[in-house]
Amino acid sequence: MSDDSGFDTAAIARLRKLGGEKFVGDMIDLFFQYAPQRLAAARAAEAAGDFQAVEQAMHPLKSSAGQIGARQVQNLATQIEKLAMDKQLDAIHPLLHQLEVAVGQVIPLLEQARKEPSP
Repeated sequence: MSDDSGFDTAAIARLRKLGGEKFVGDMIDLFFQYAPQRLAAARAAEAAGDFQAVEQAMHPLKSSAGQIGARQVQNLATQIEKLAMDKQLDAIHPLLHQLEVAVGQVIPLLEQARKEPSP
């Protein structure tokens, strides 16, 4: 169930059902490694005015976030990807900051979800 945090715990339950605890842990670990890399790539691309690279950084982050239920991260990555496609650089900067905050907020929620036993 999604809440104000933008985290959908049902996504973790679906992953657990699909592949078990190890799979859930692997998907969360992948997100933990991947999100900072994609954010750094997007920041560098934004600074260089490279819209295509911003788009390329956001597209896989959007997908990864969706798989683990990080809905706020997914929504922001989707918005940034669209702005990059539309070449709206000024609008990207504040959303990248919001995305960094959203990633920081979902990390402890994912850590908690990893520790919760499957029903």
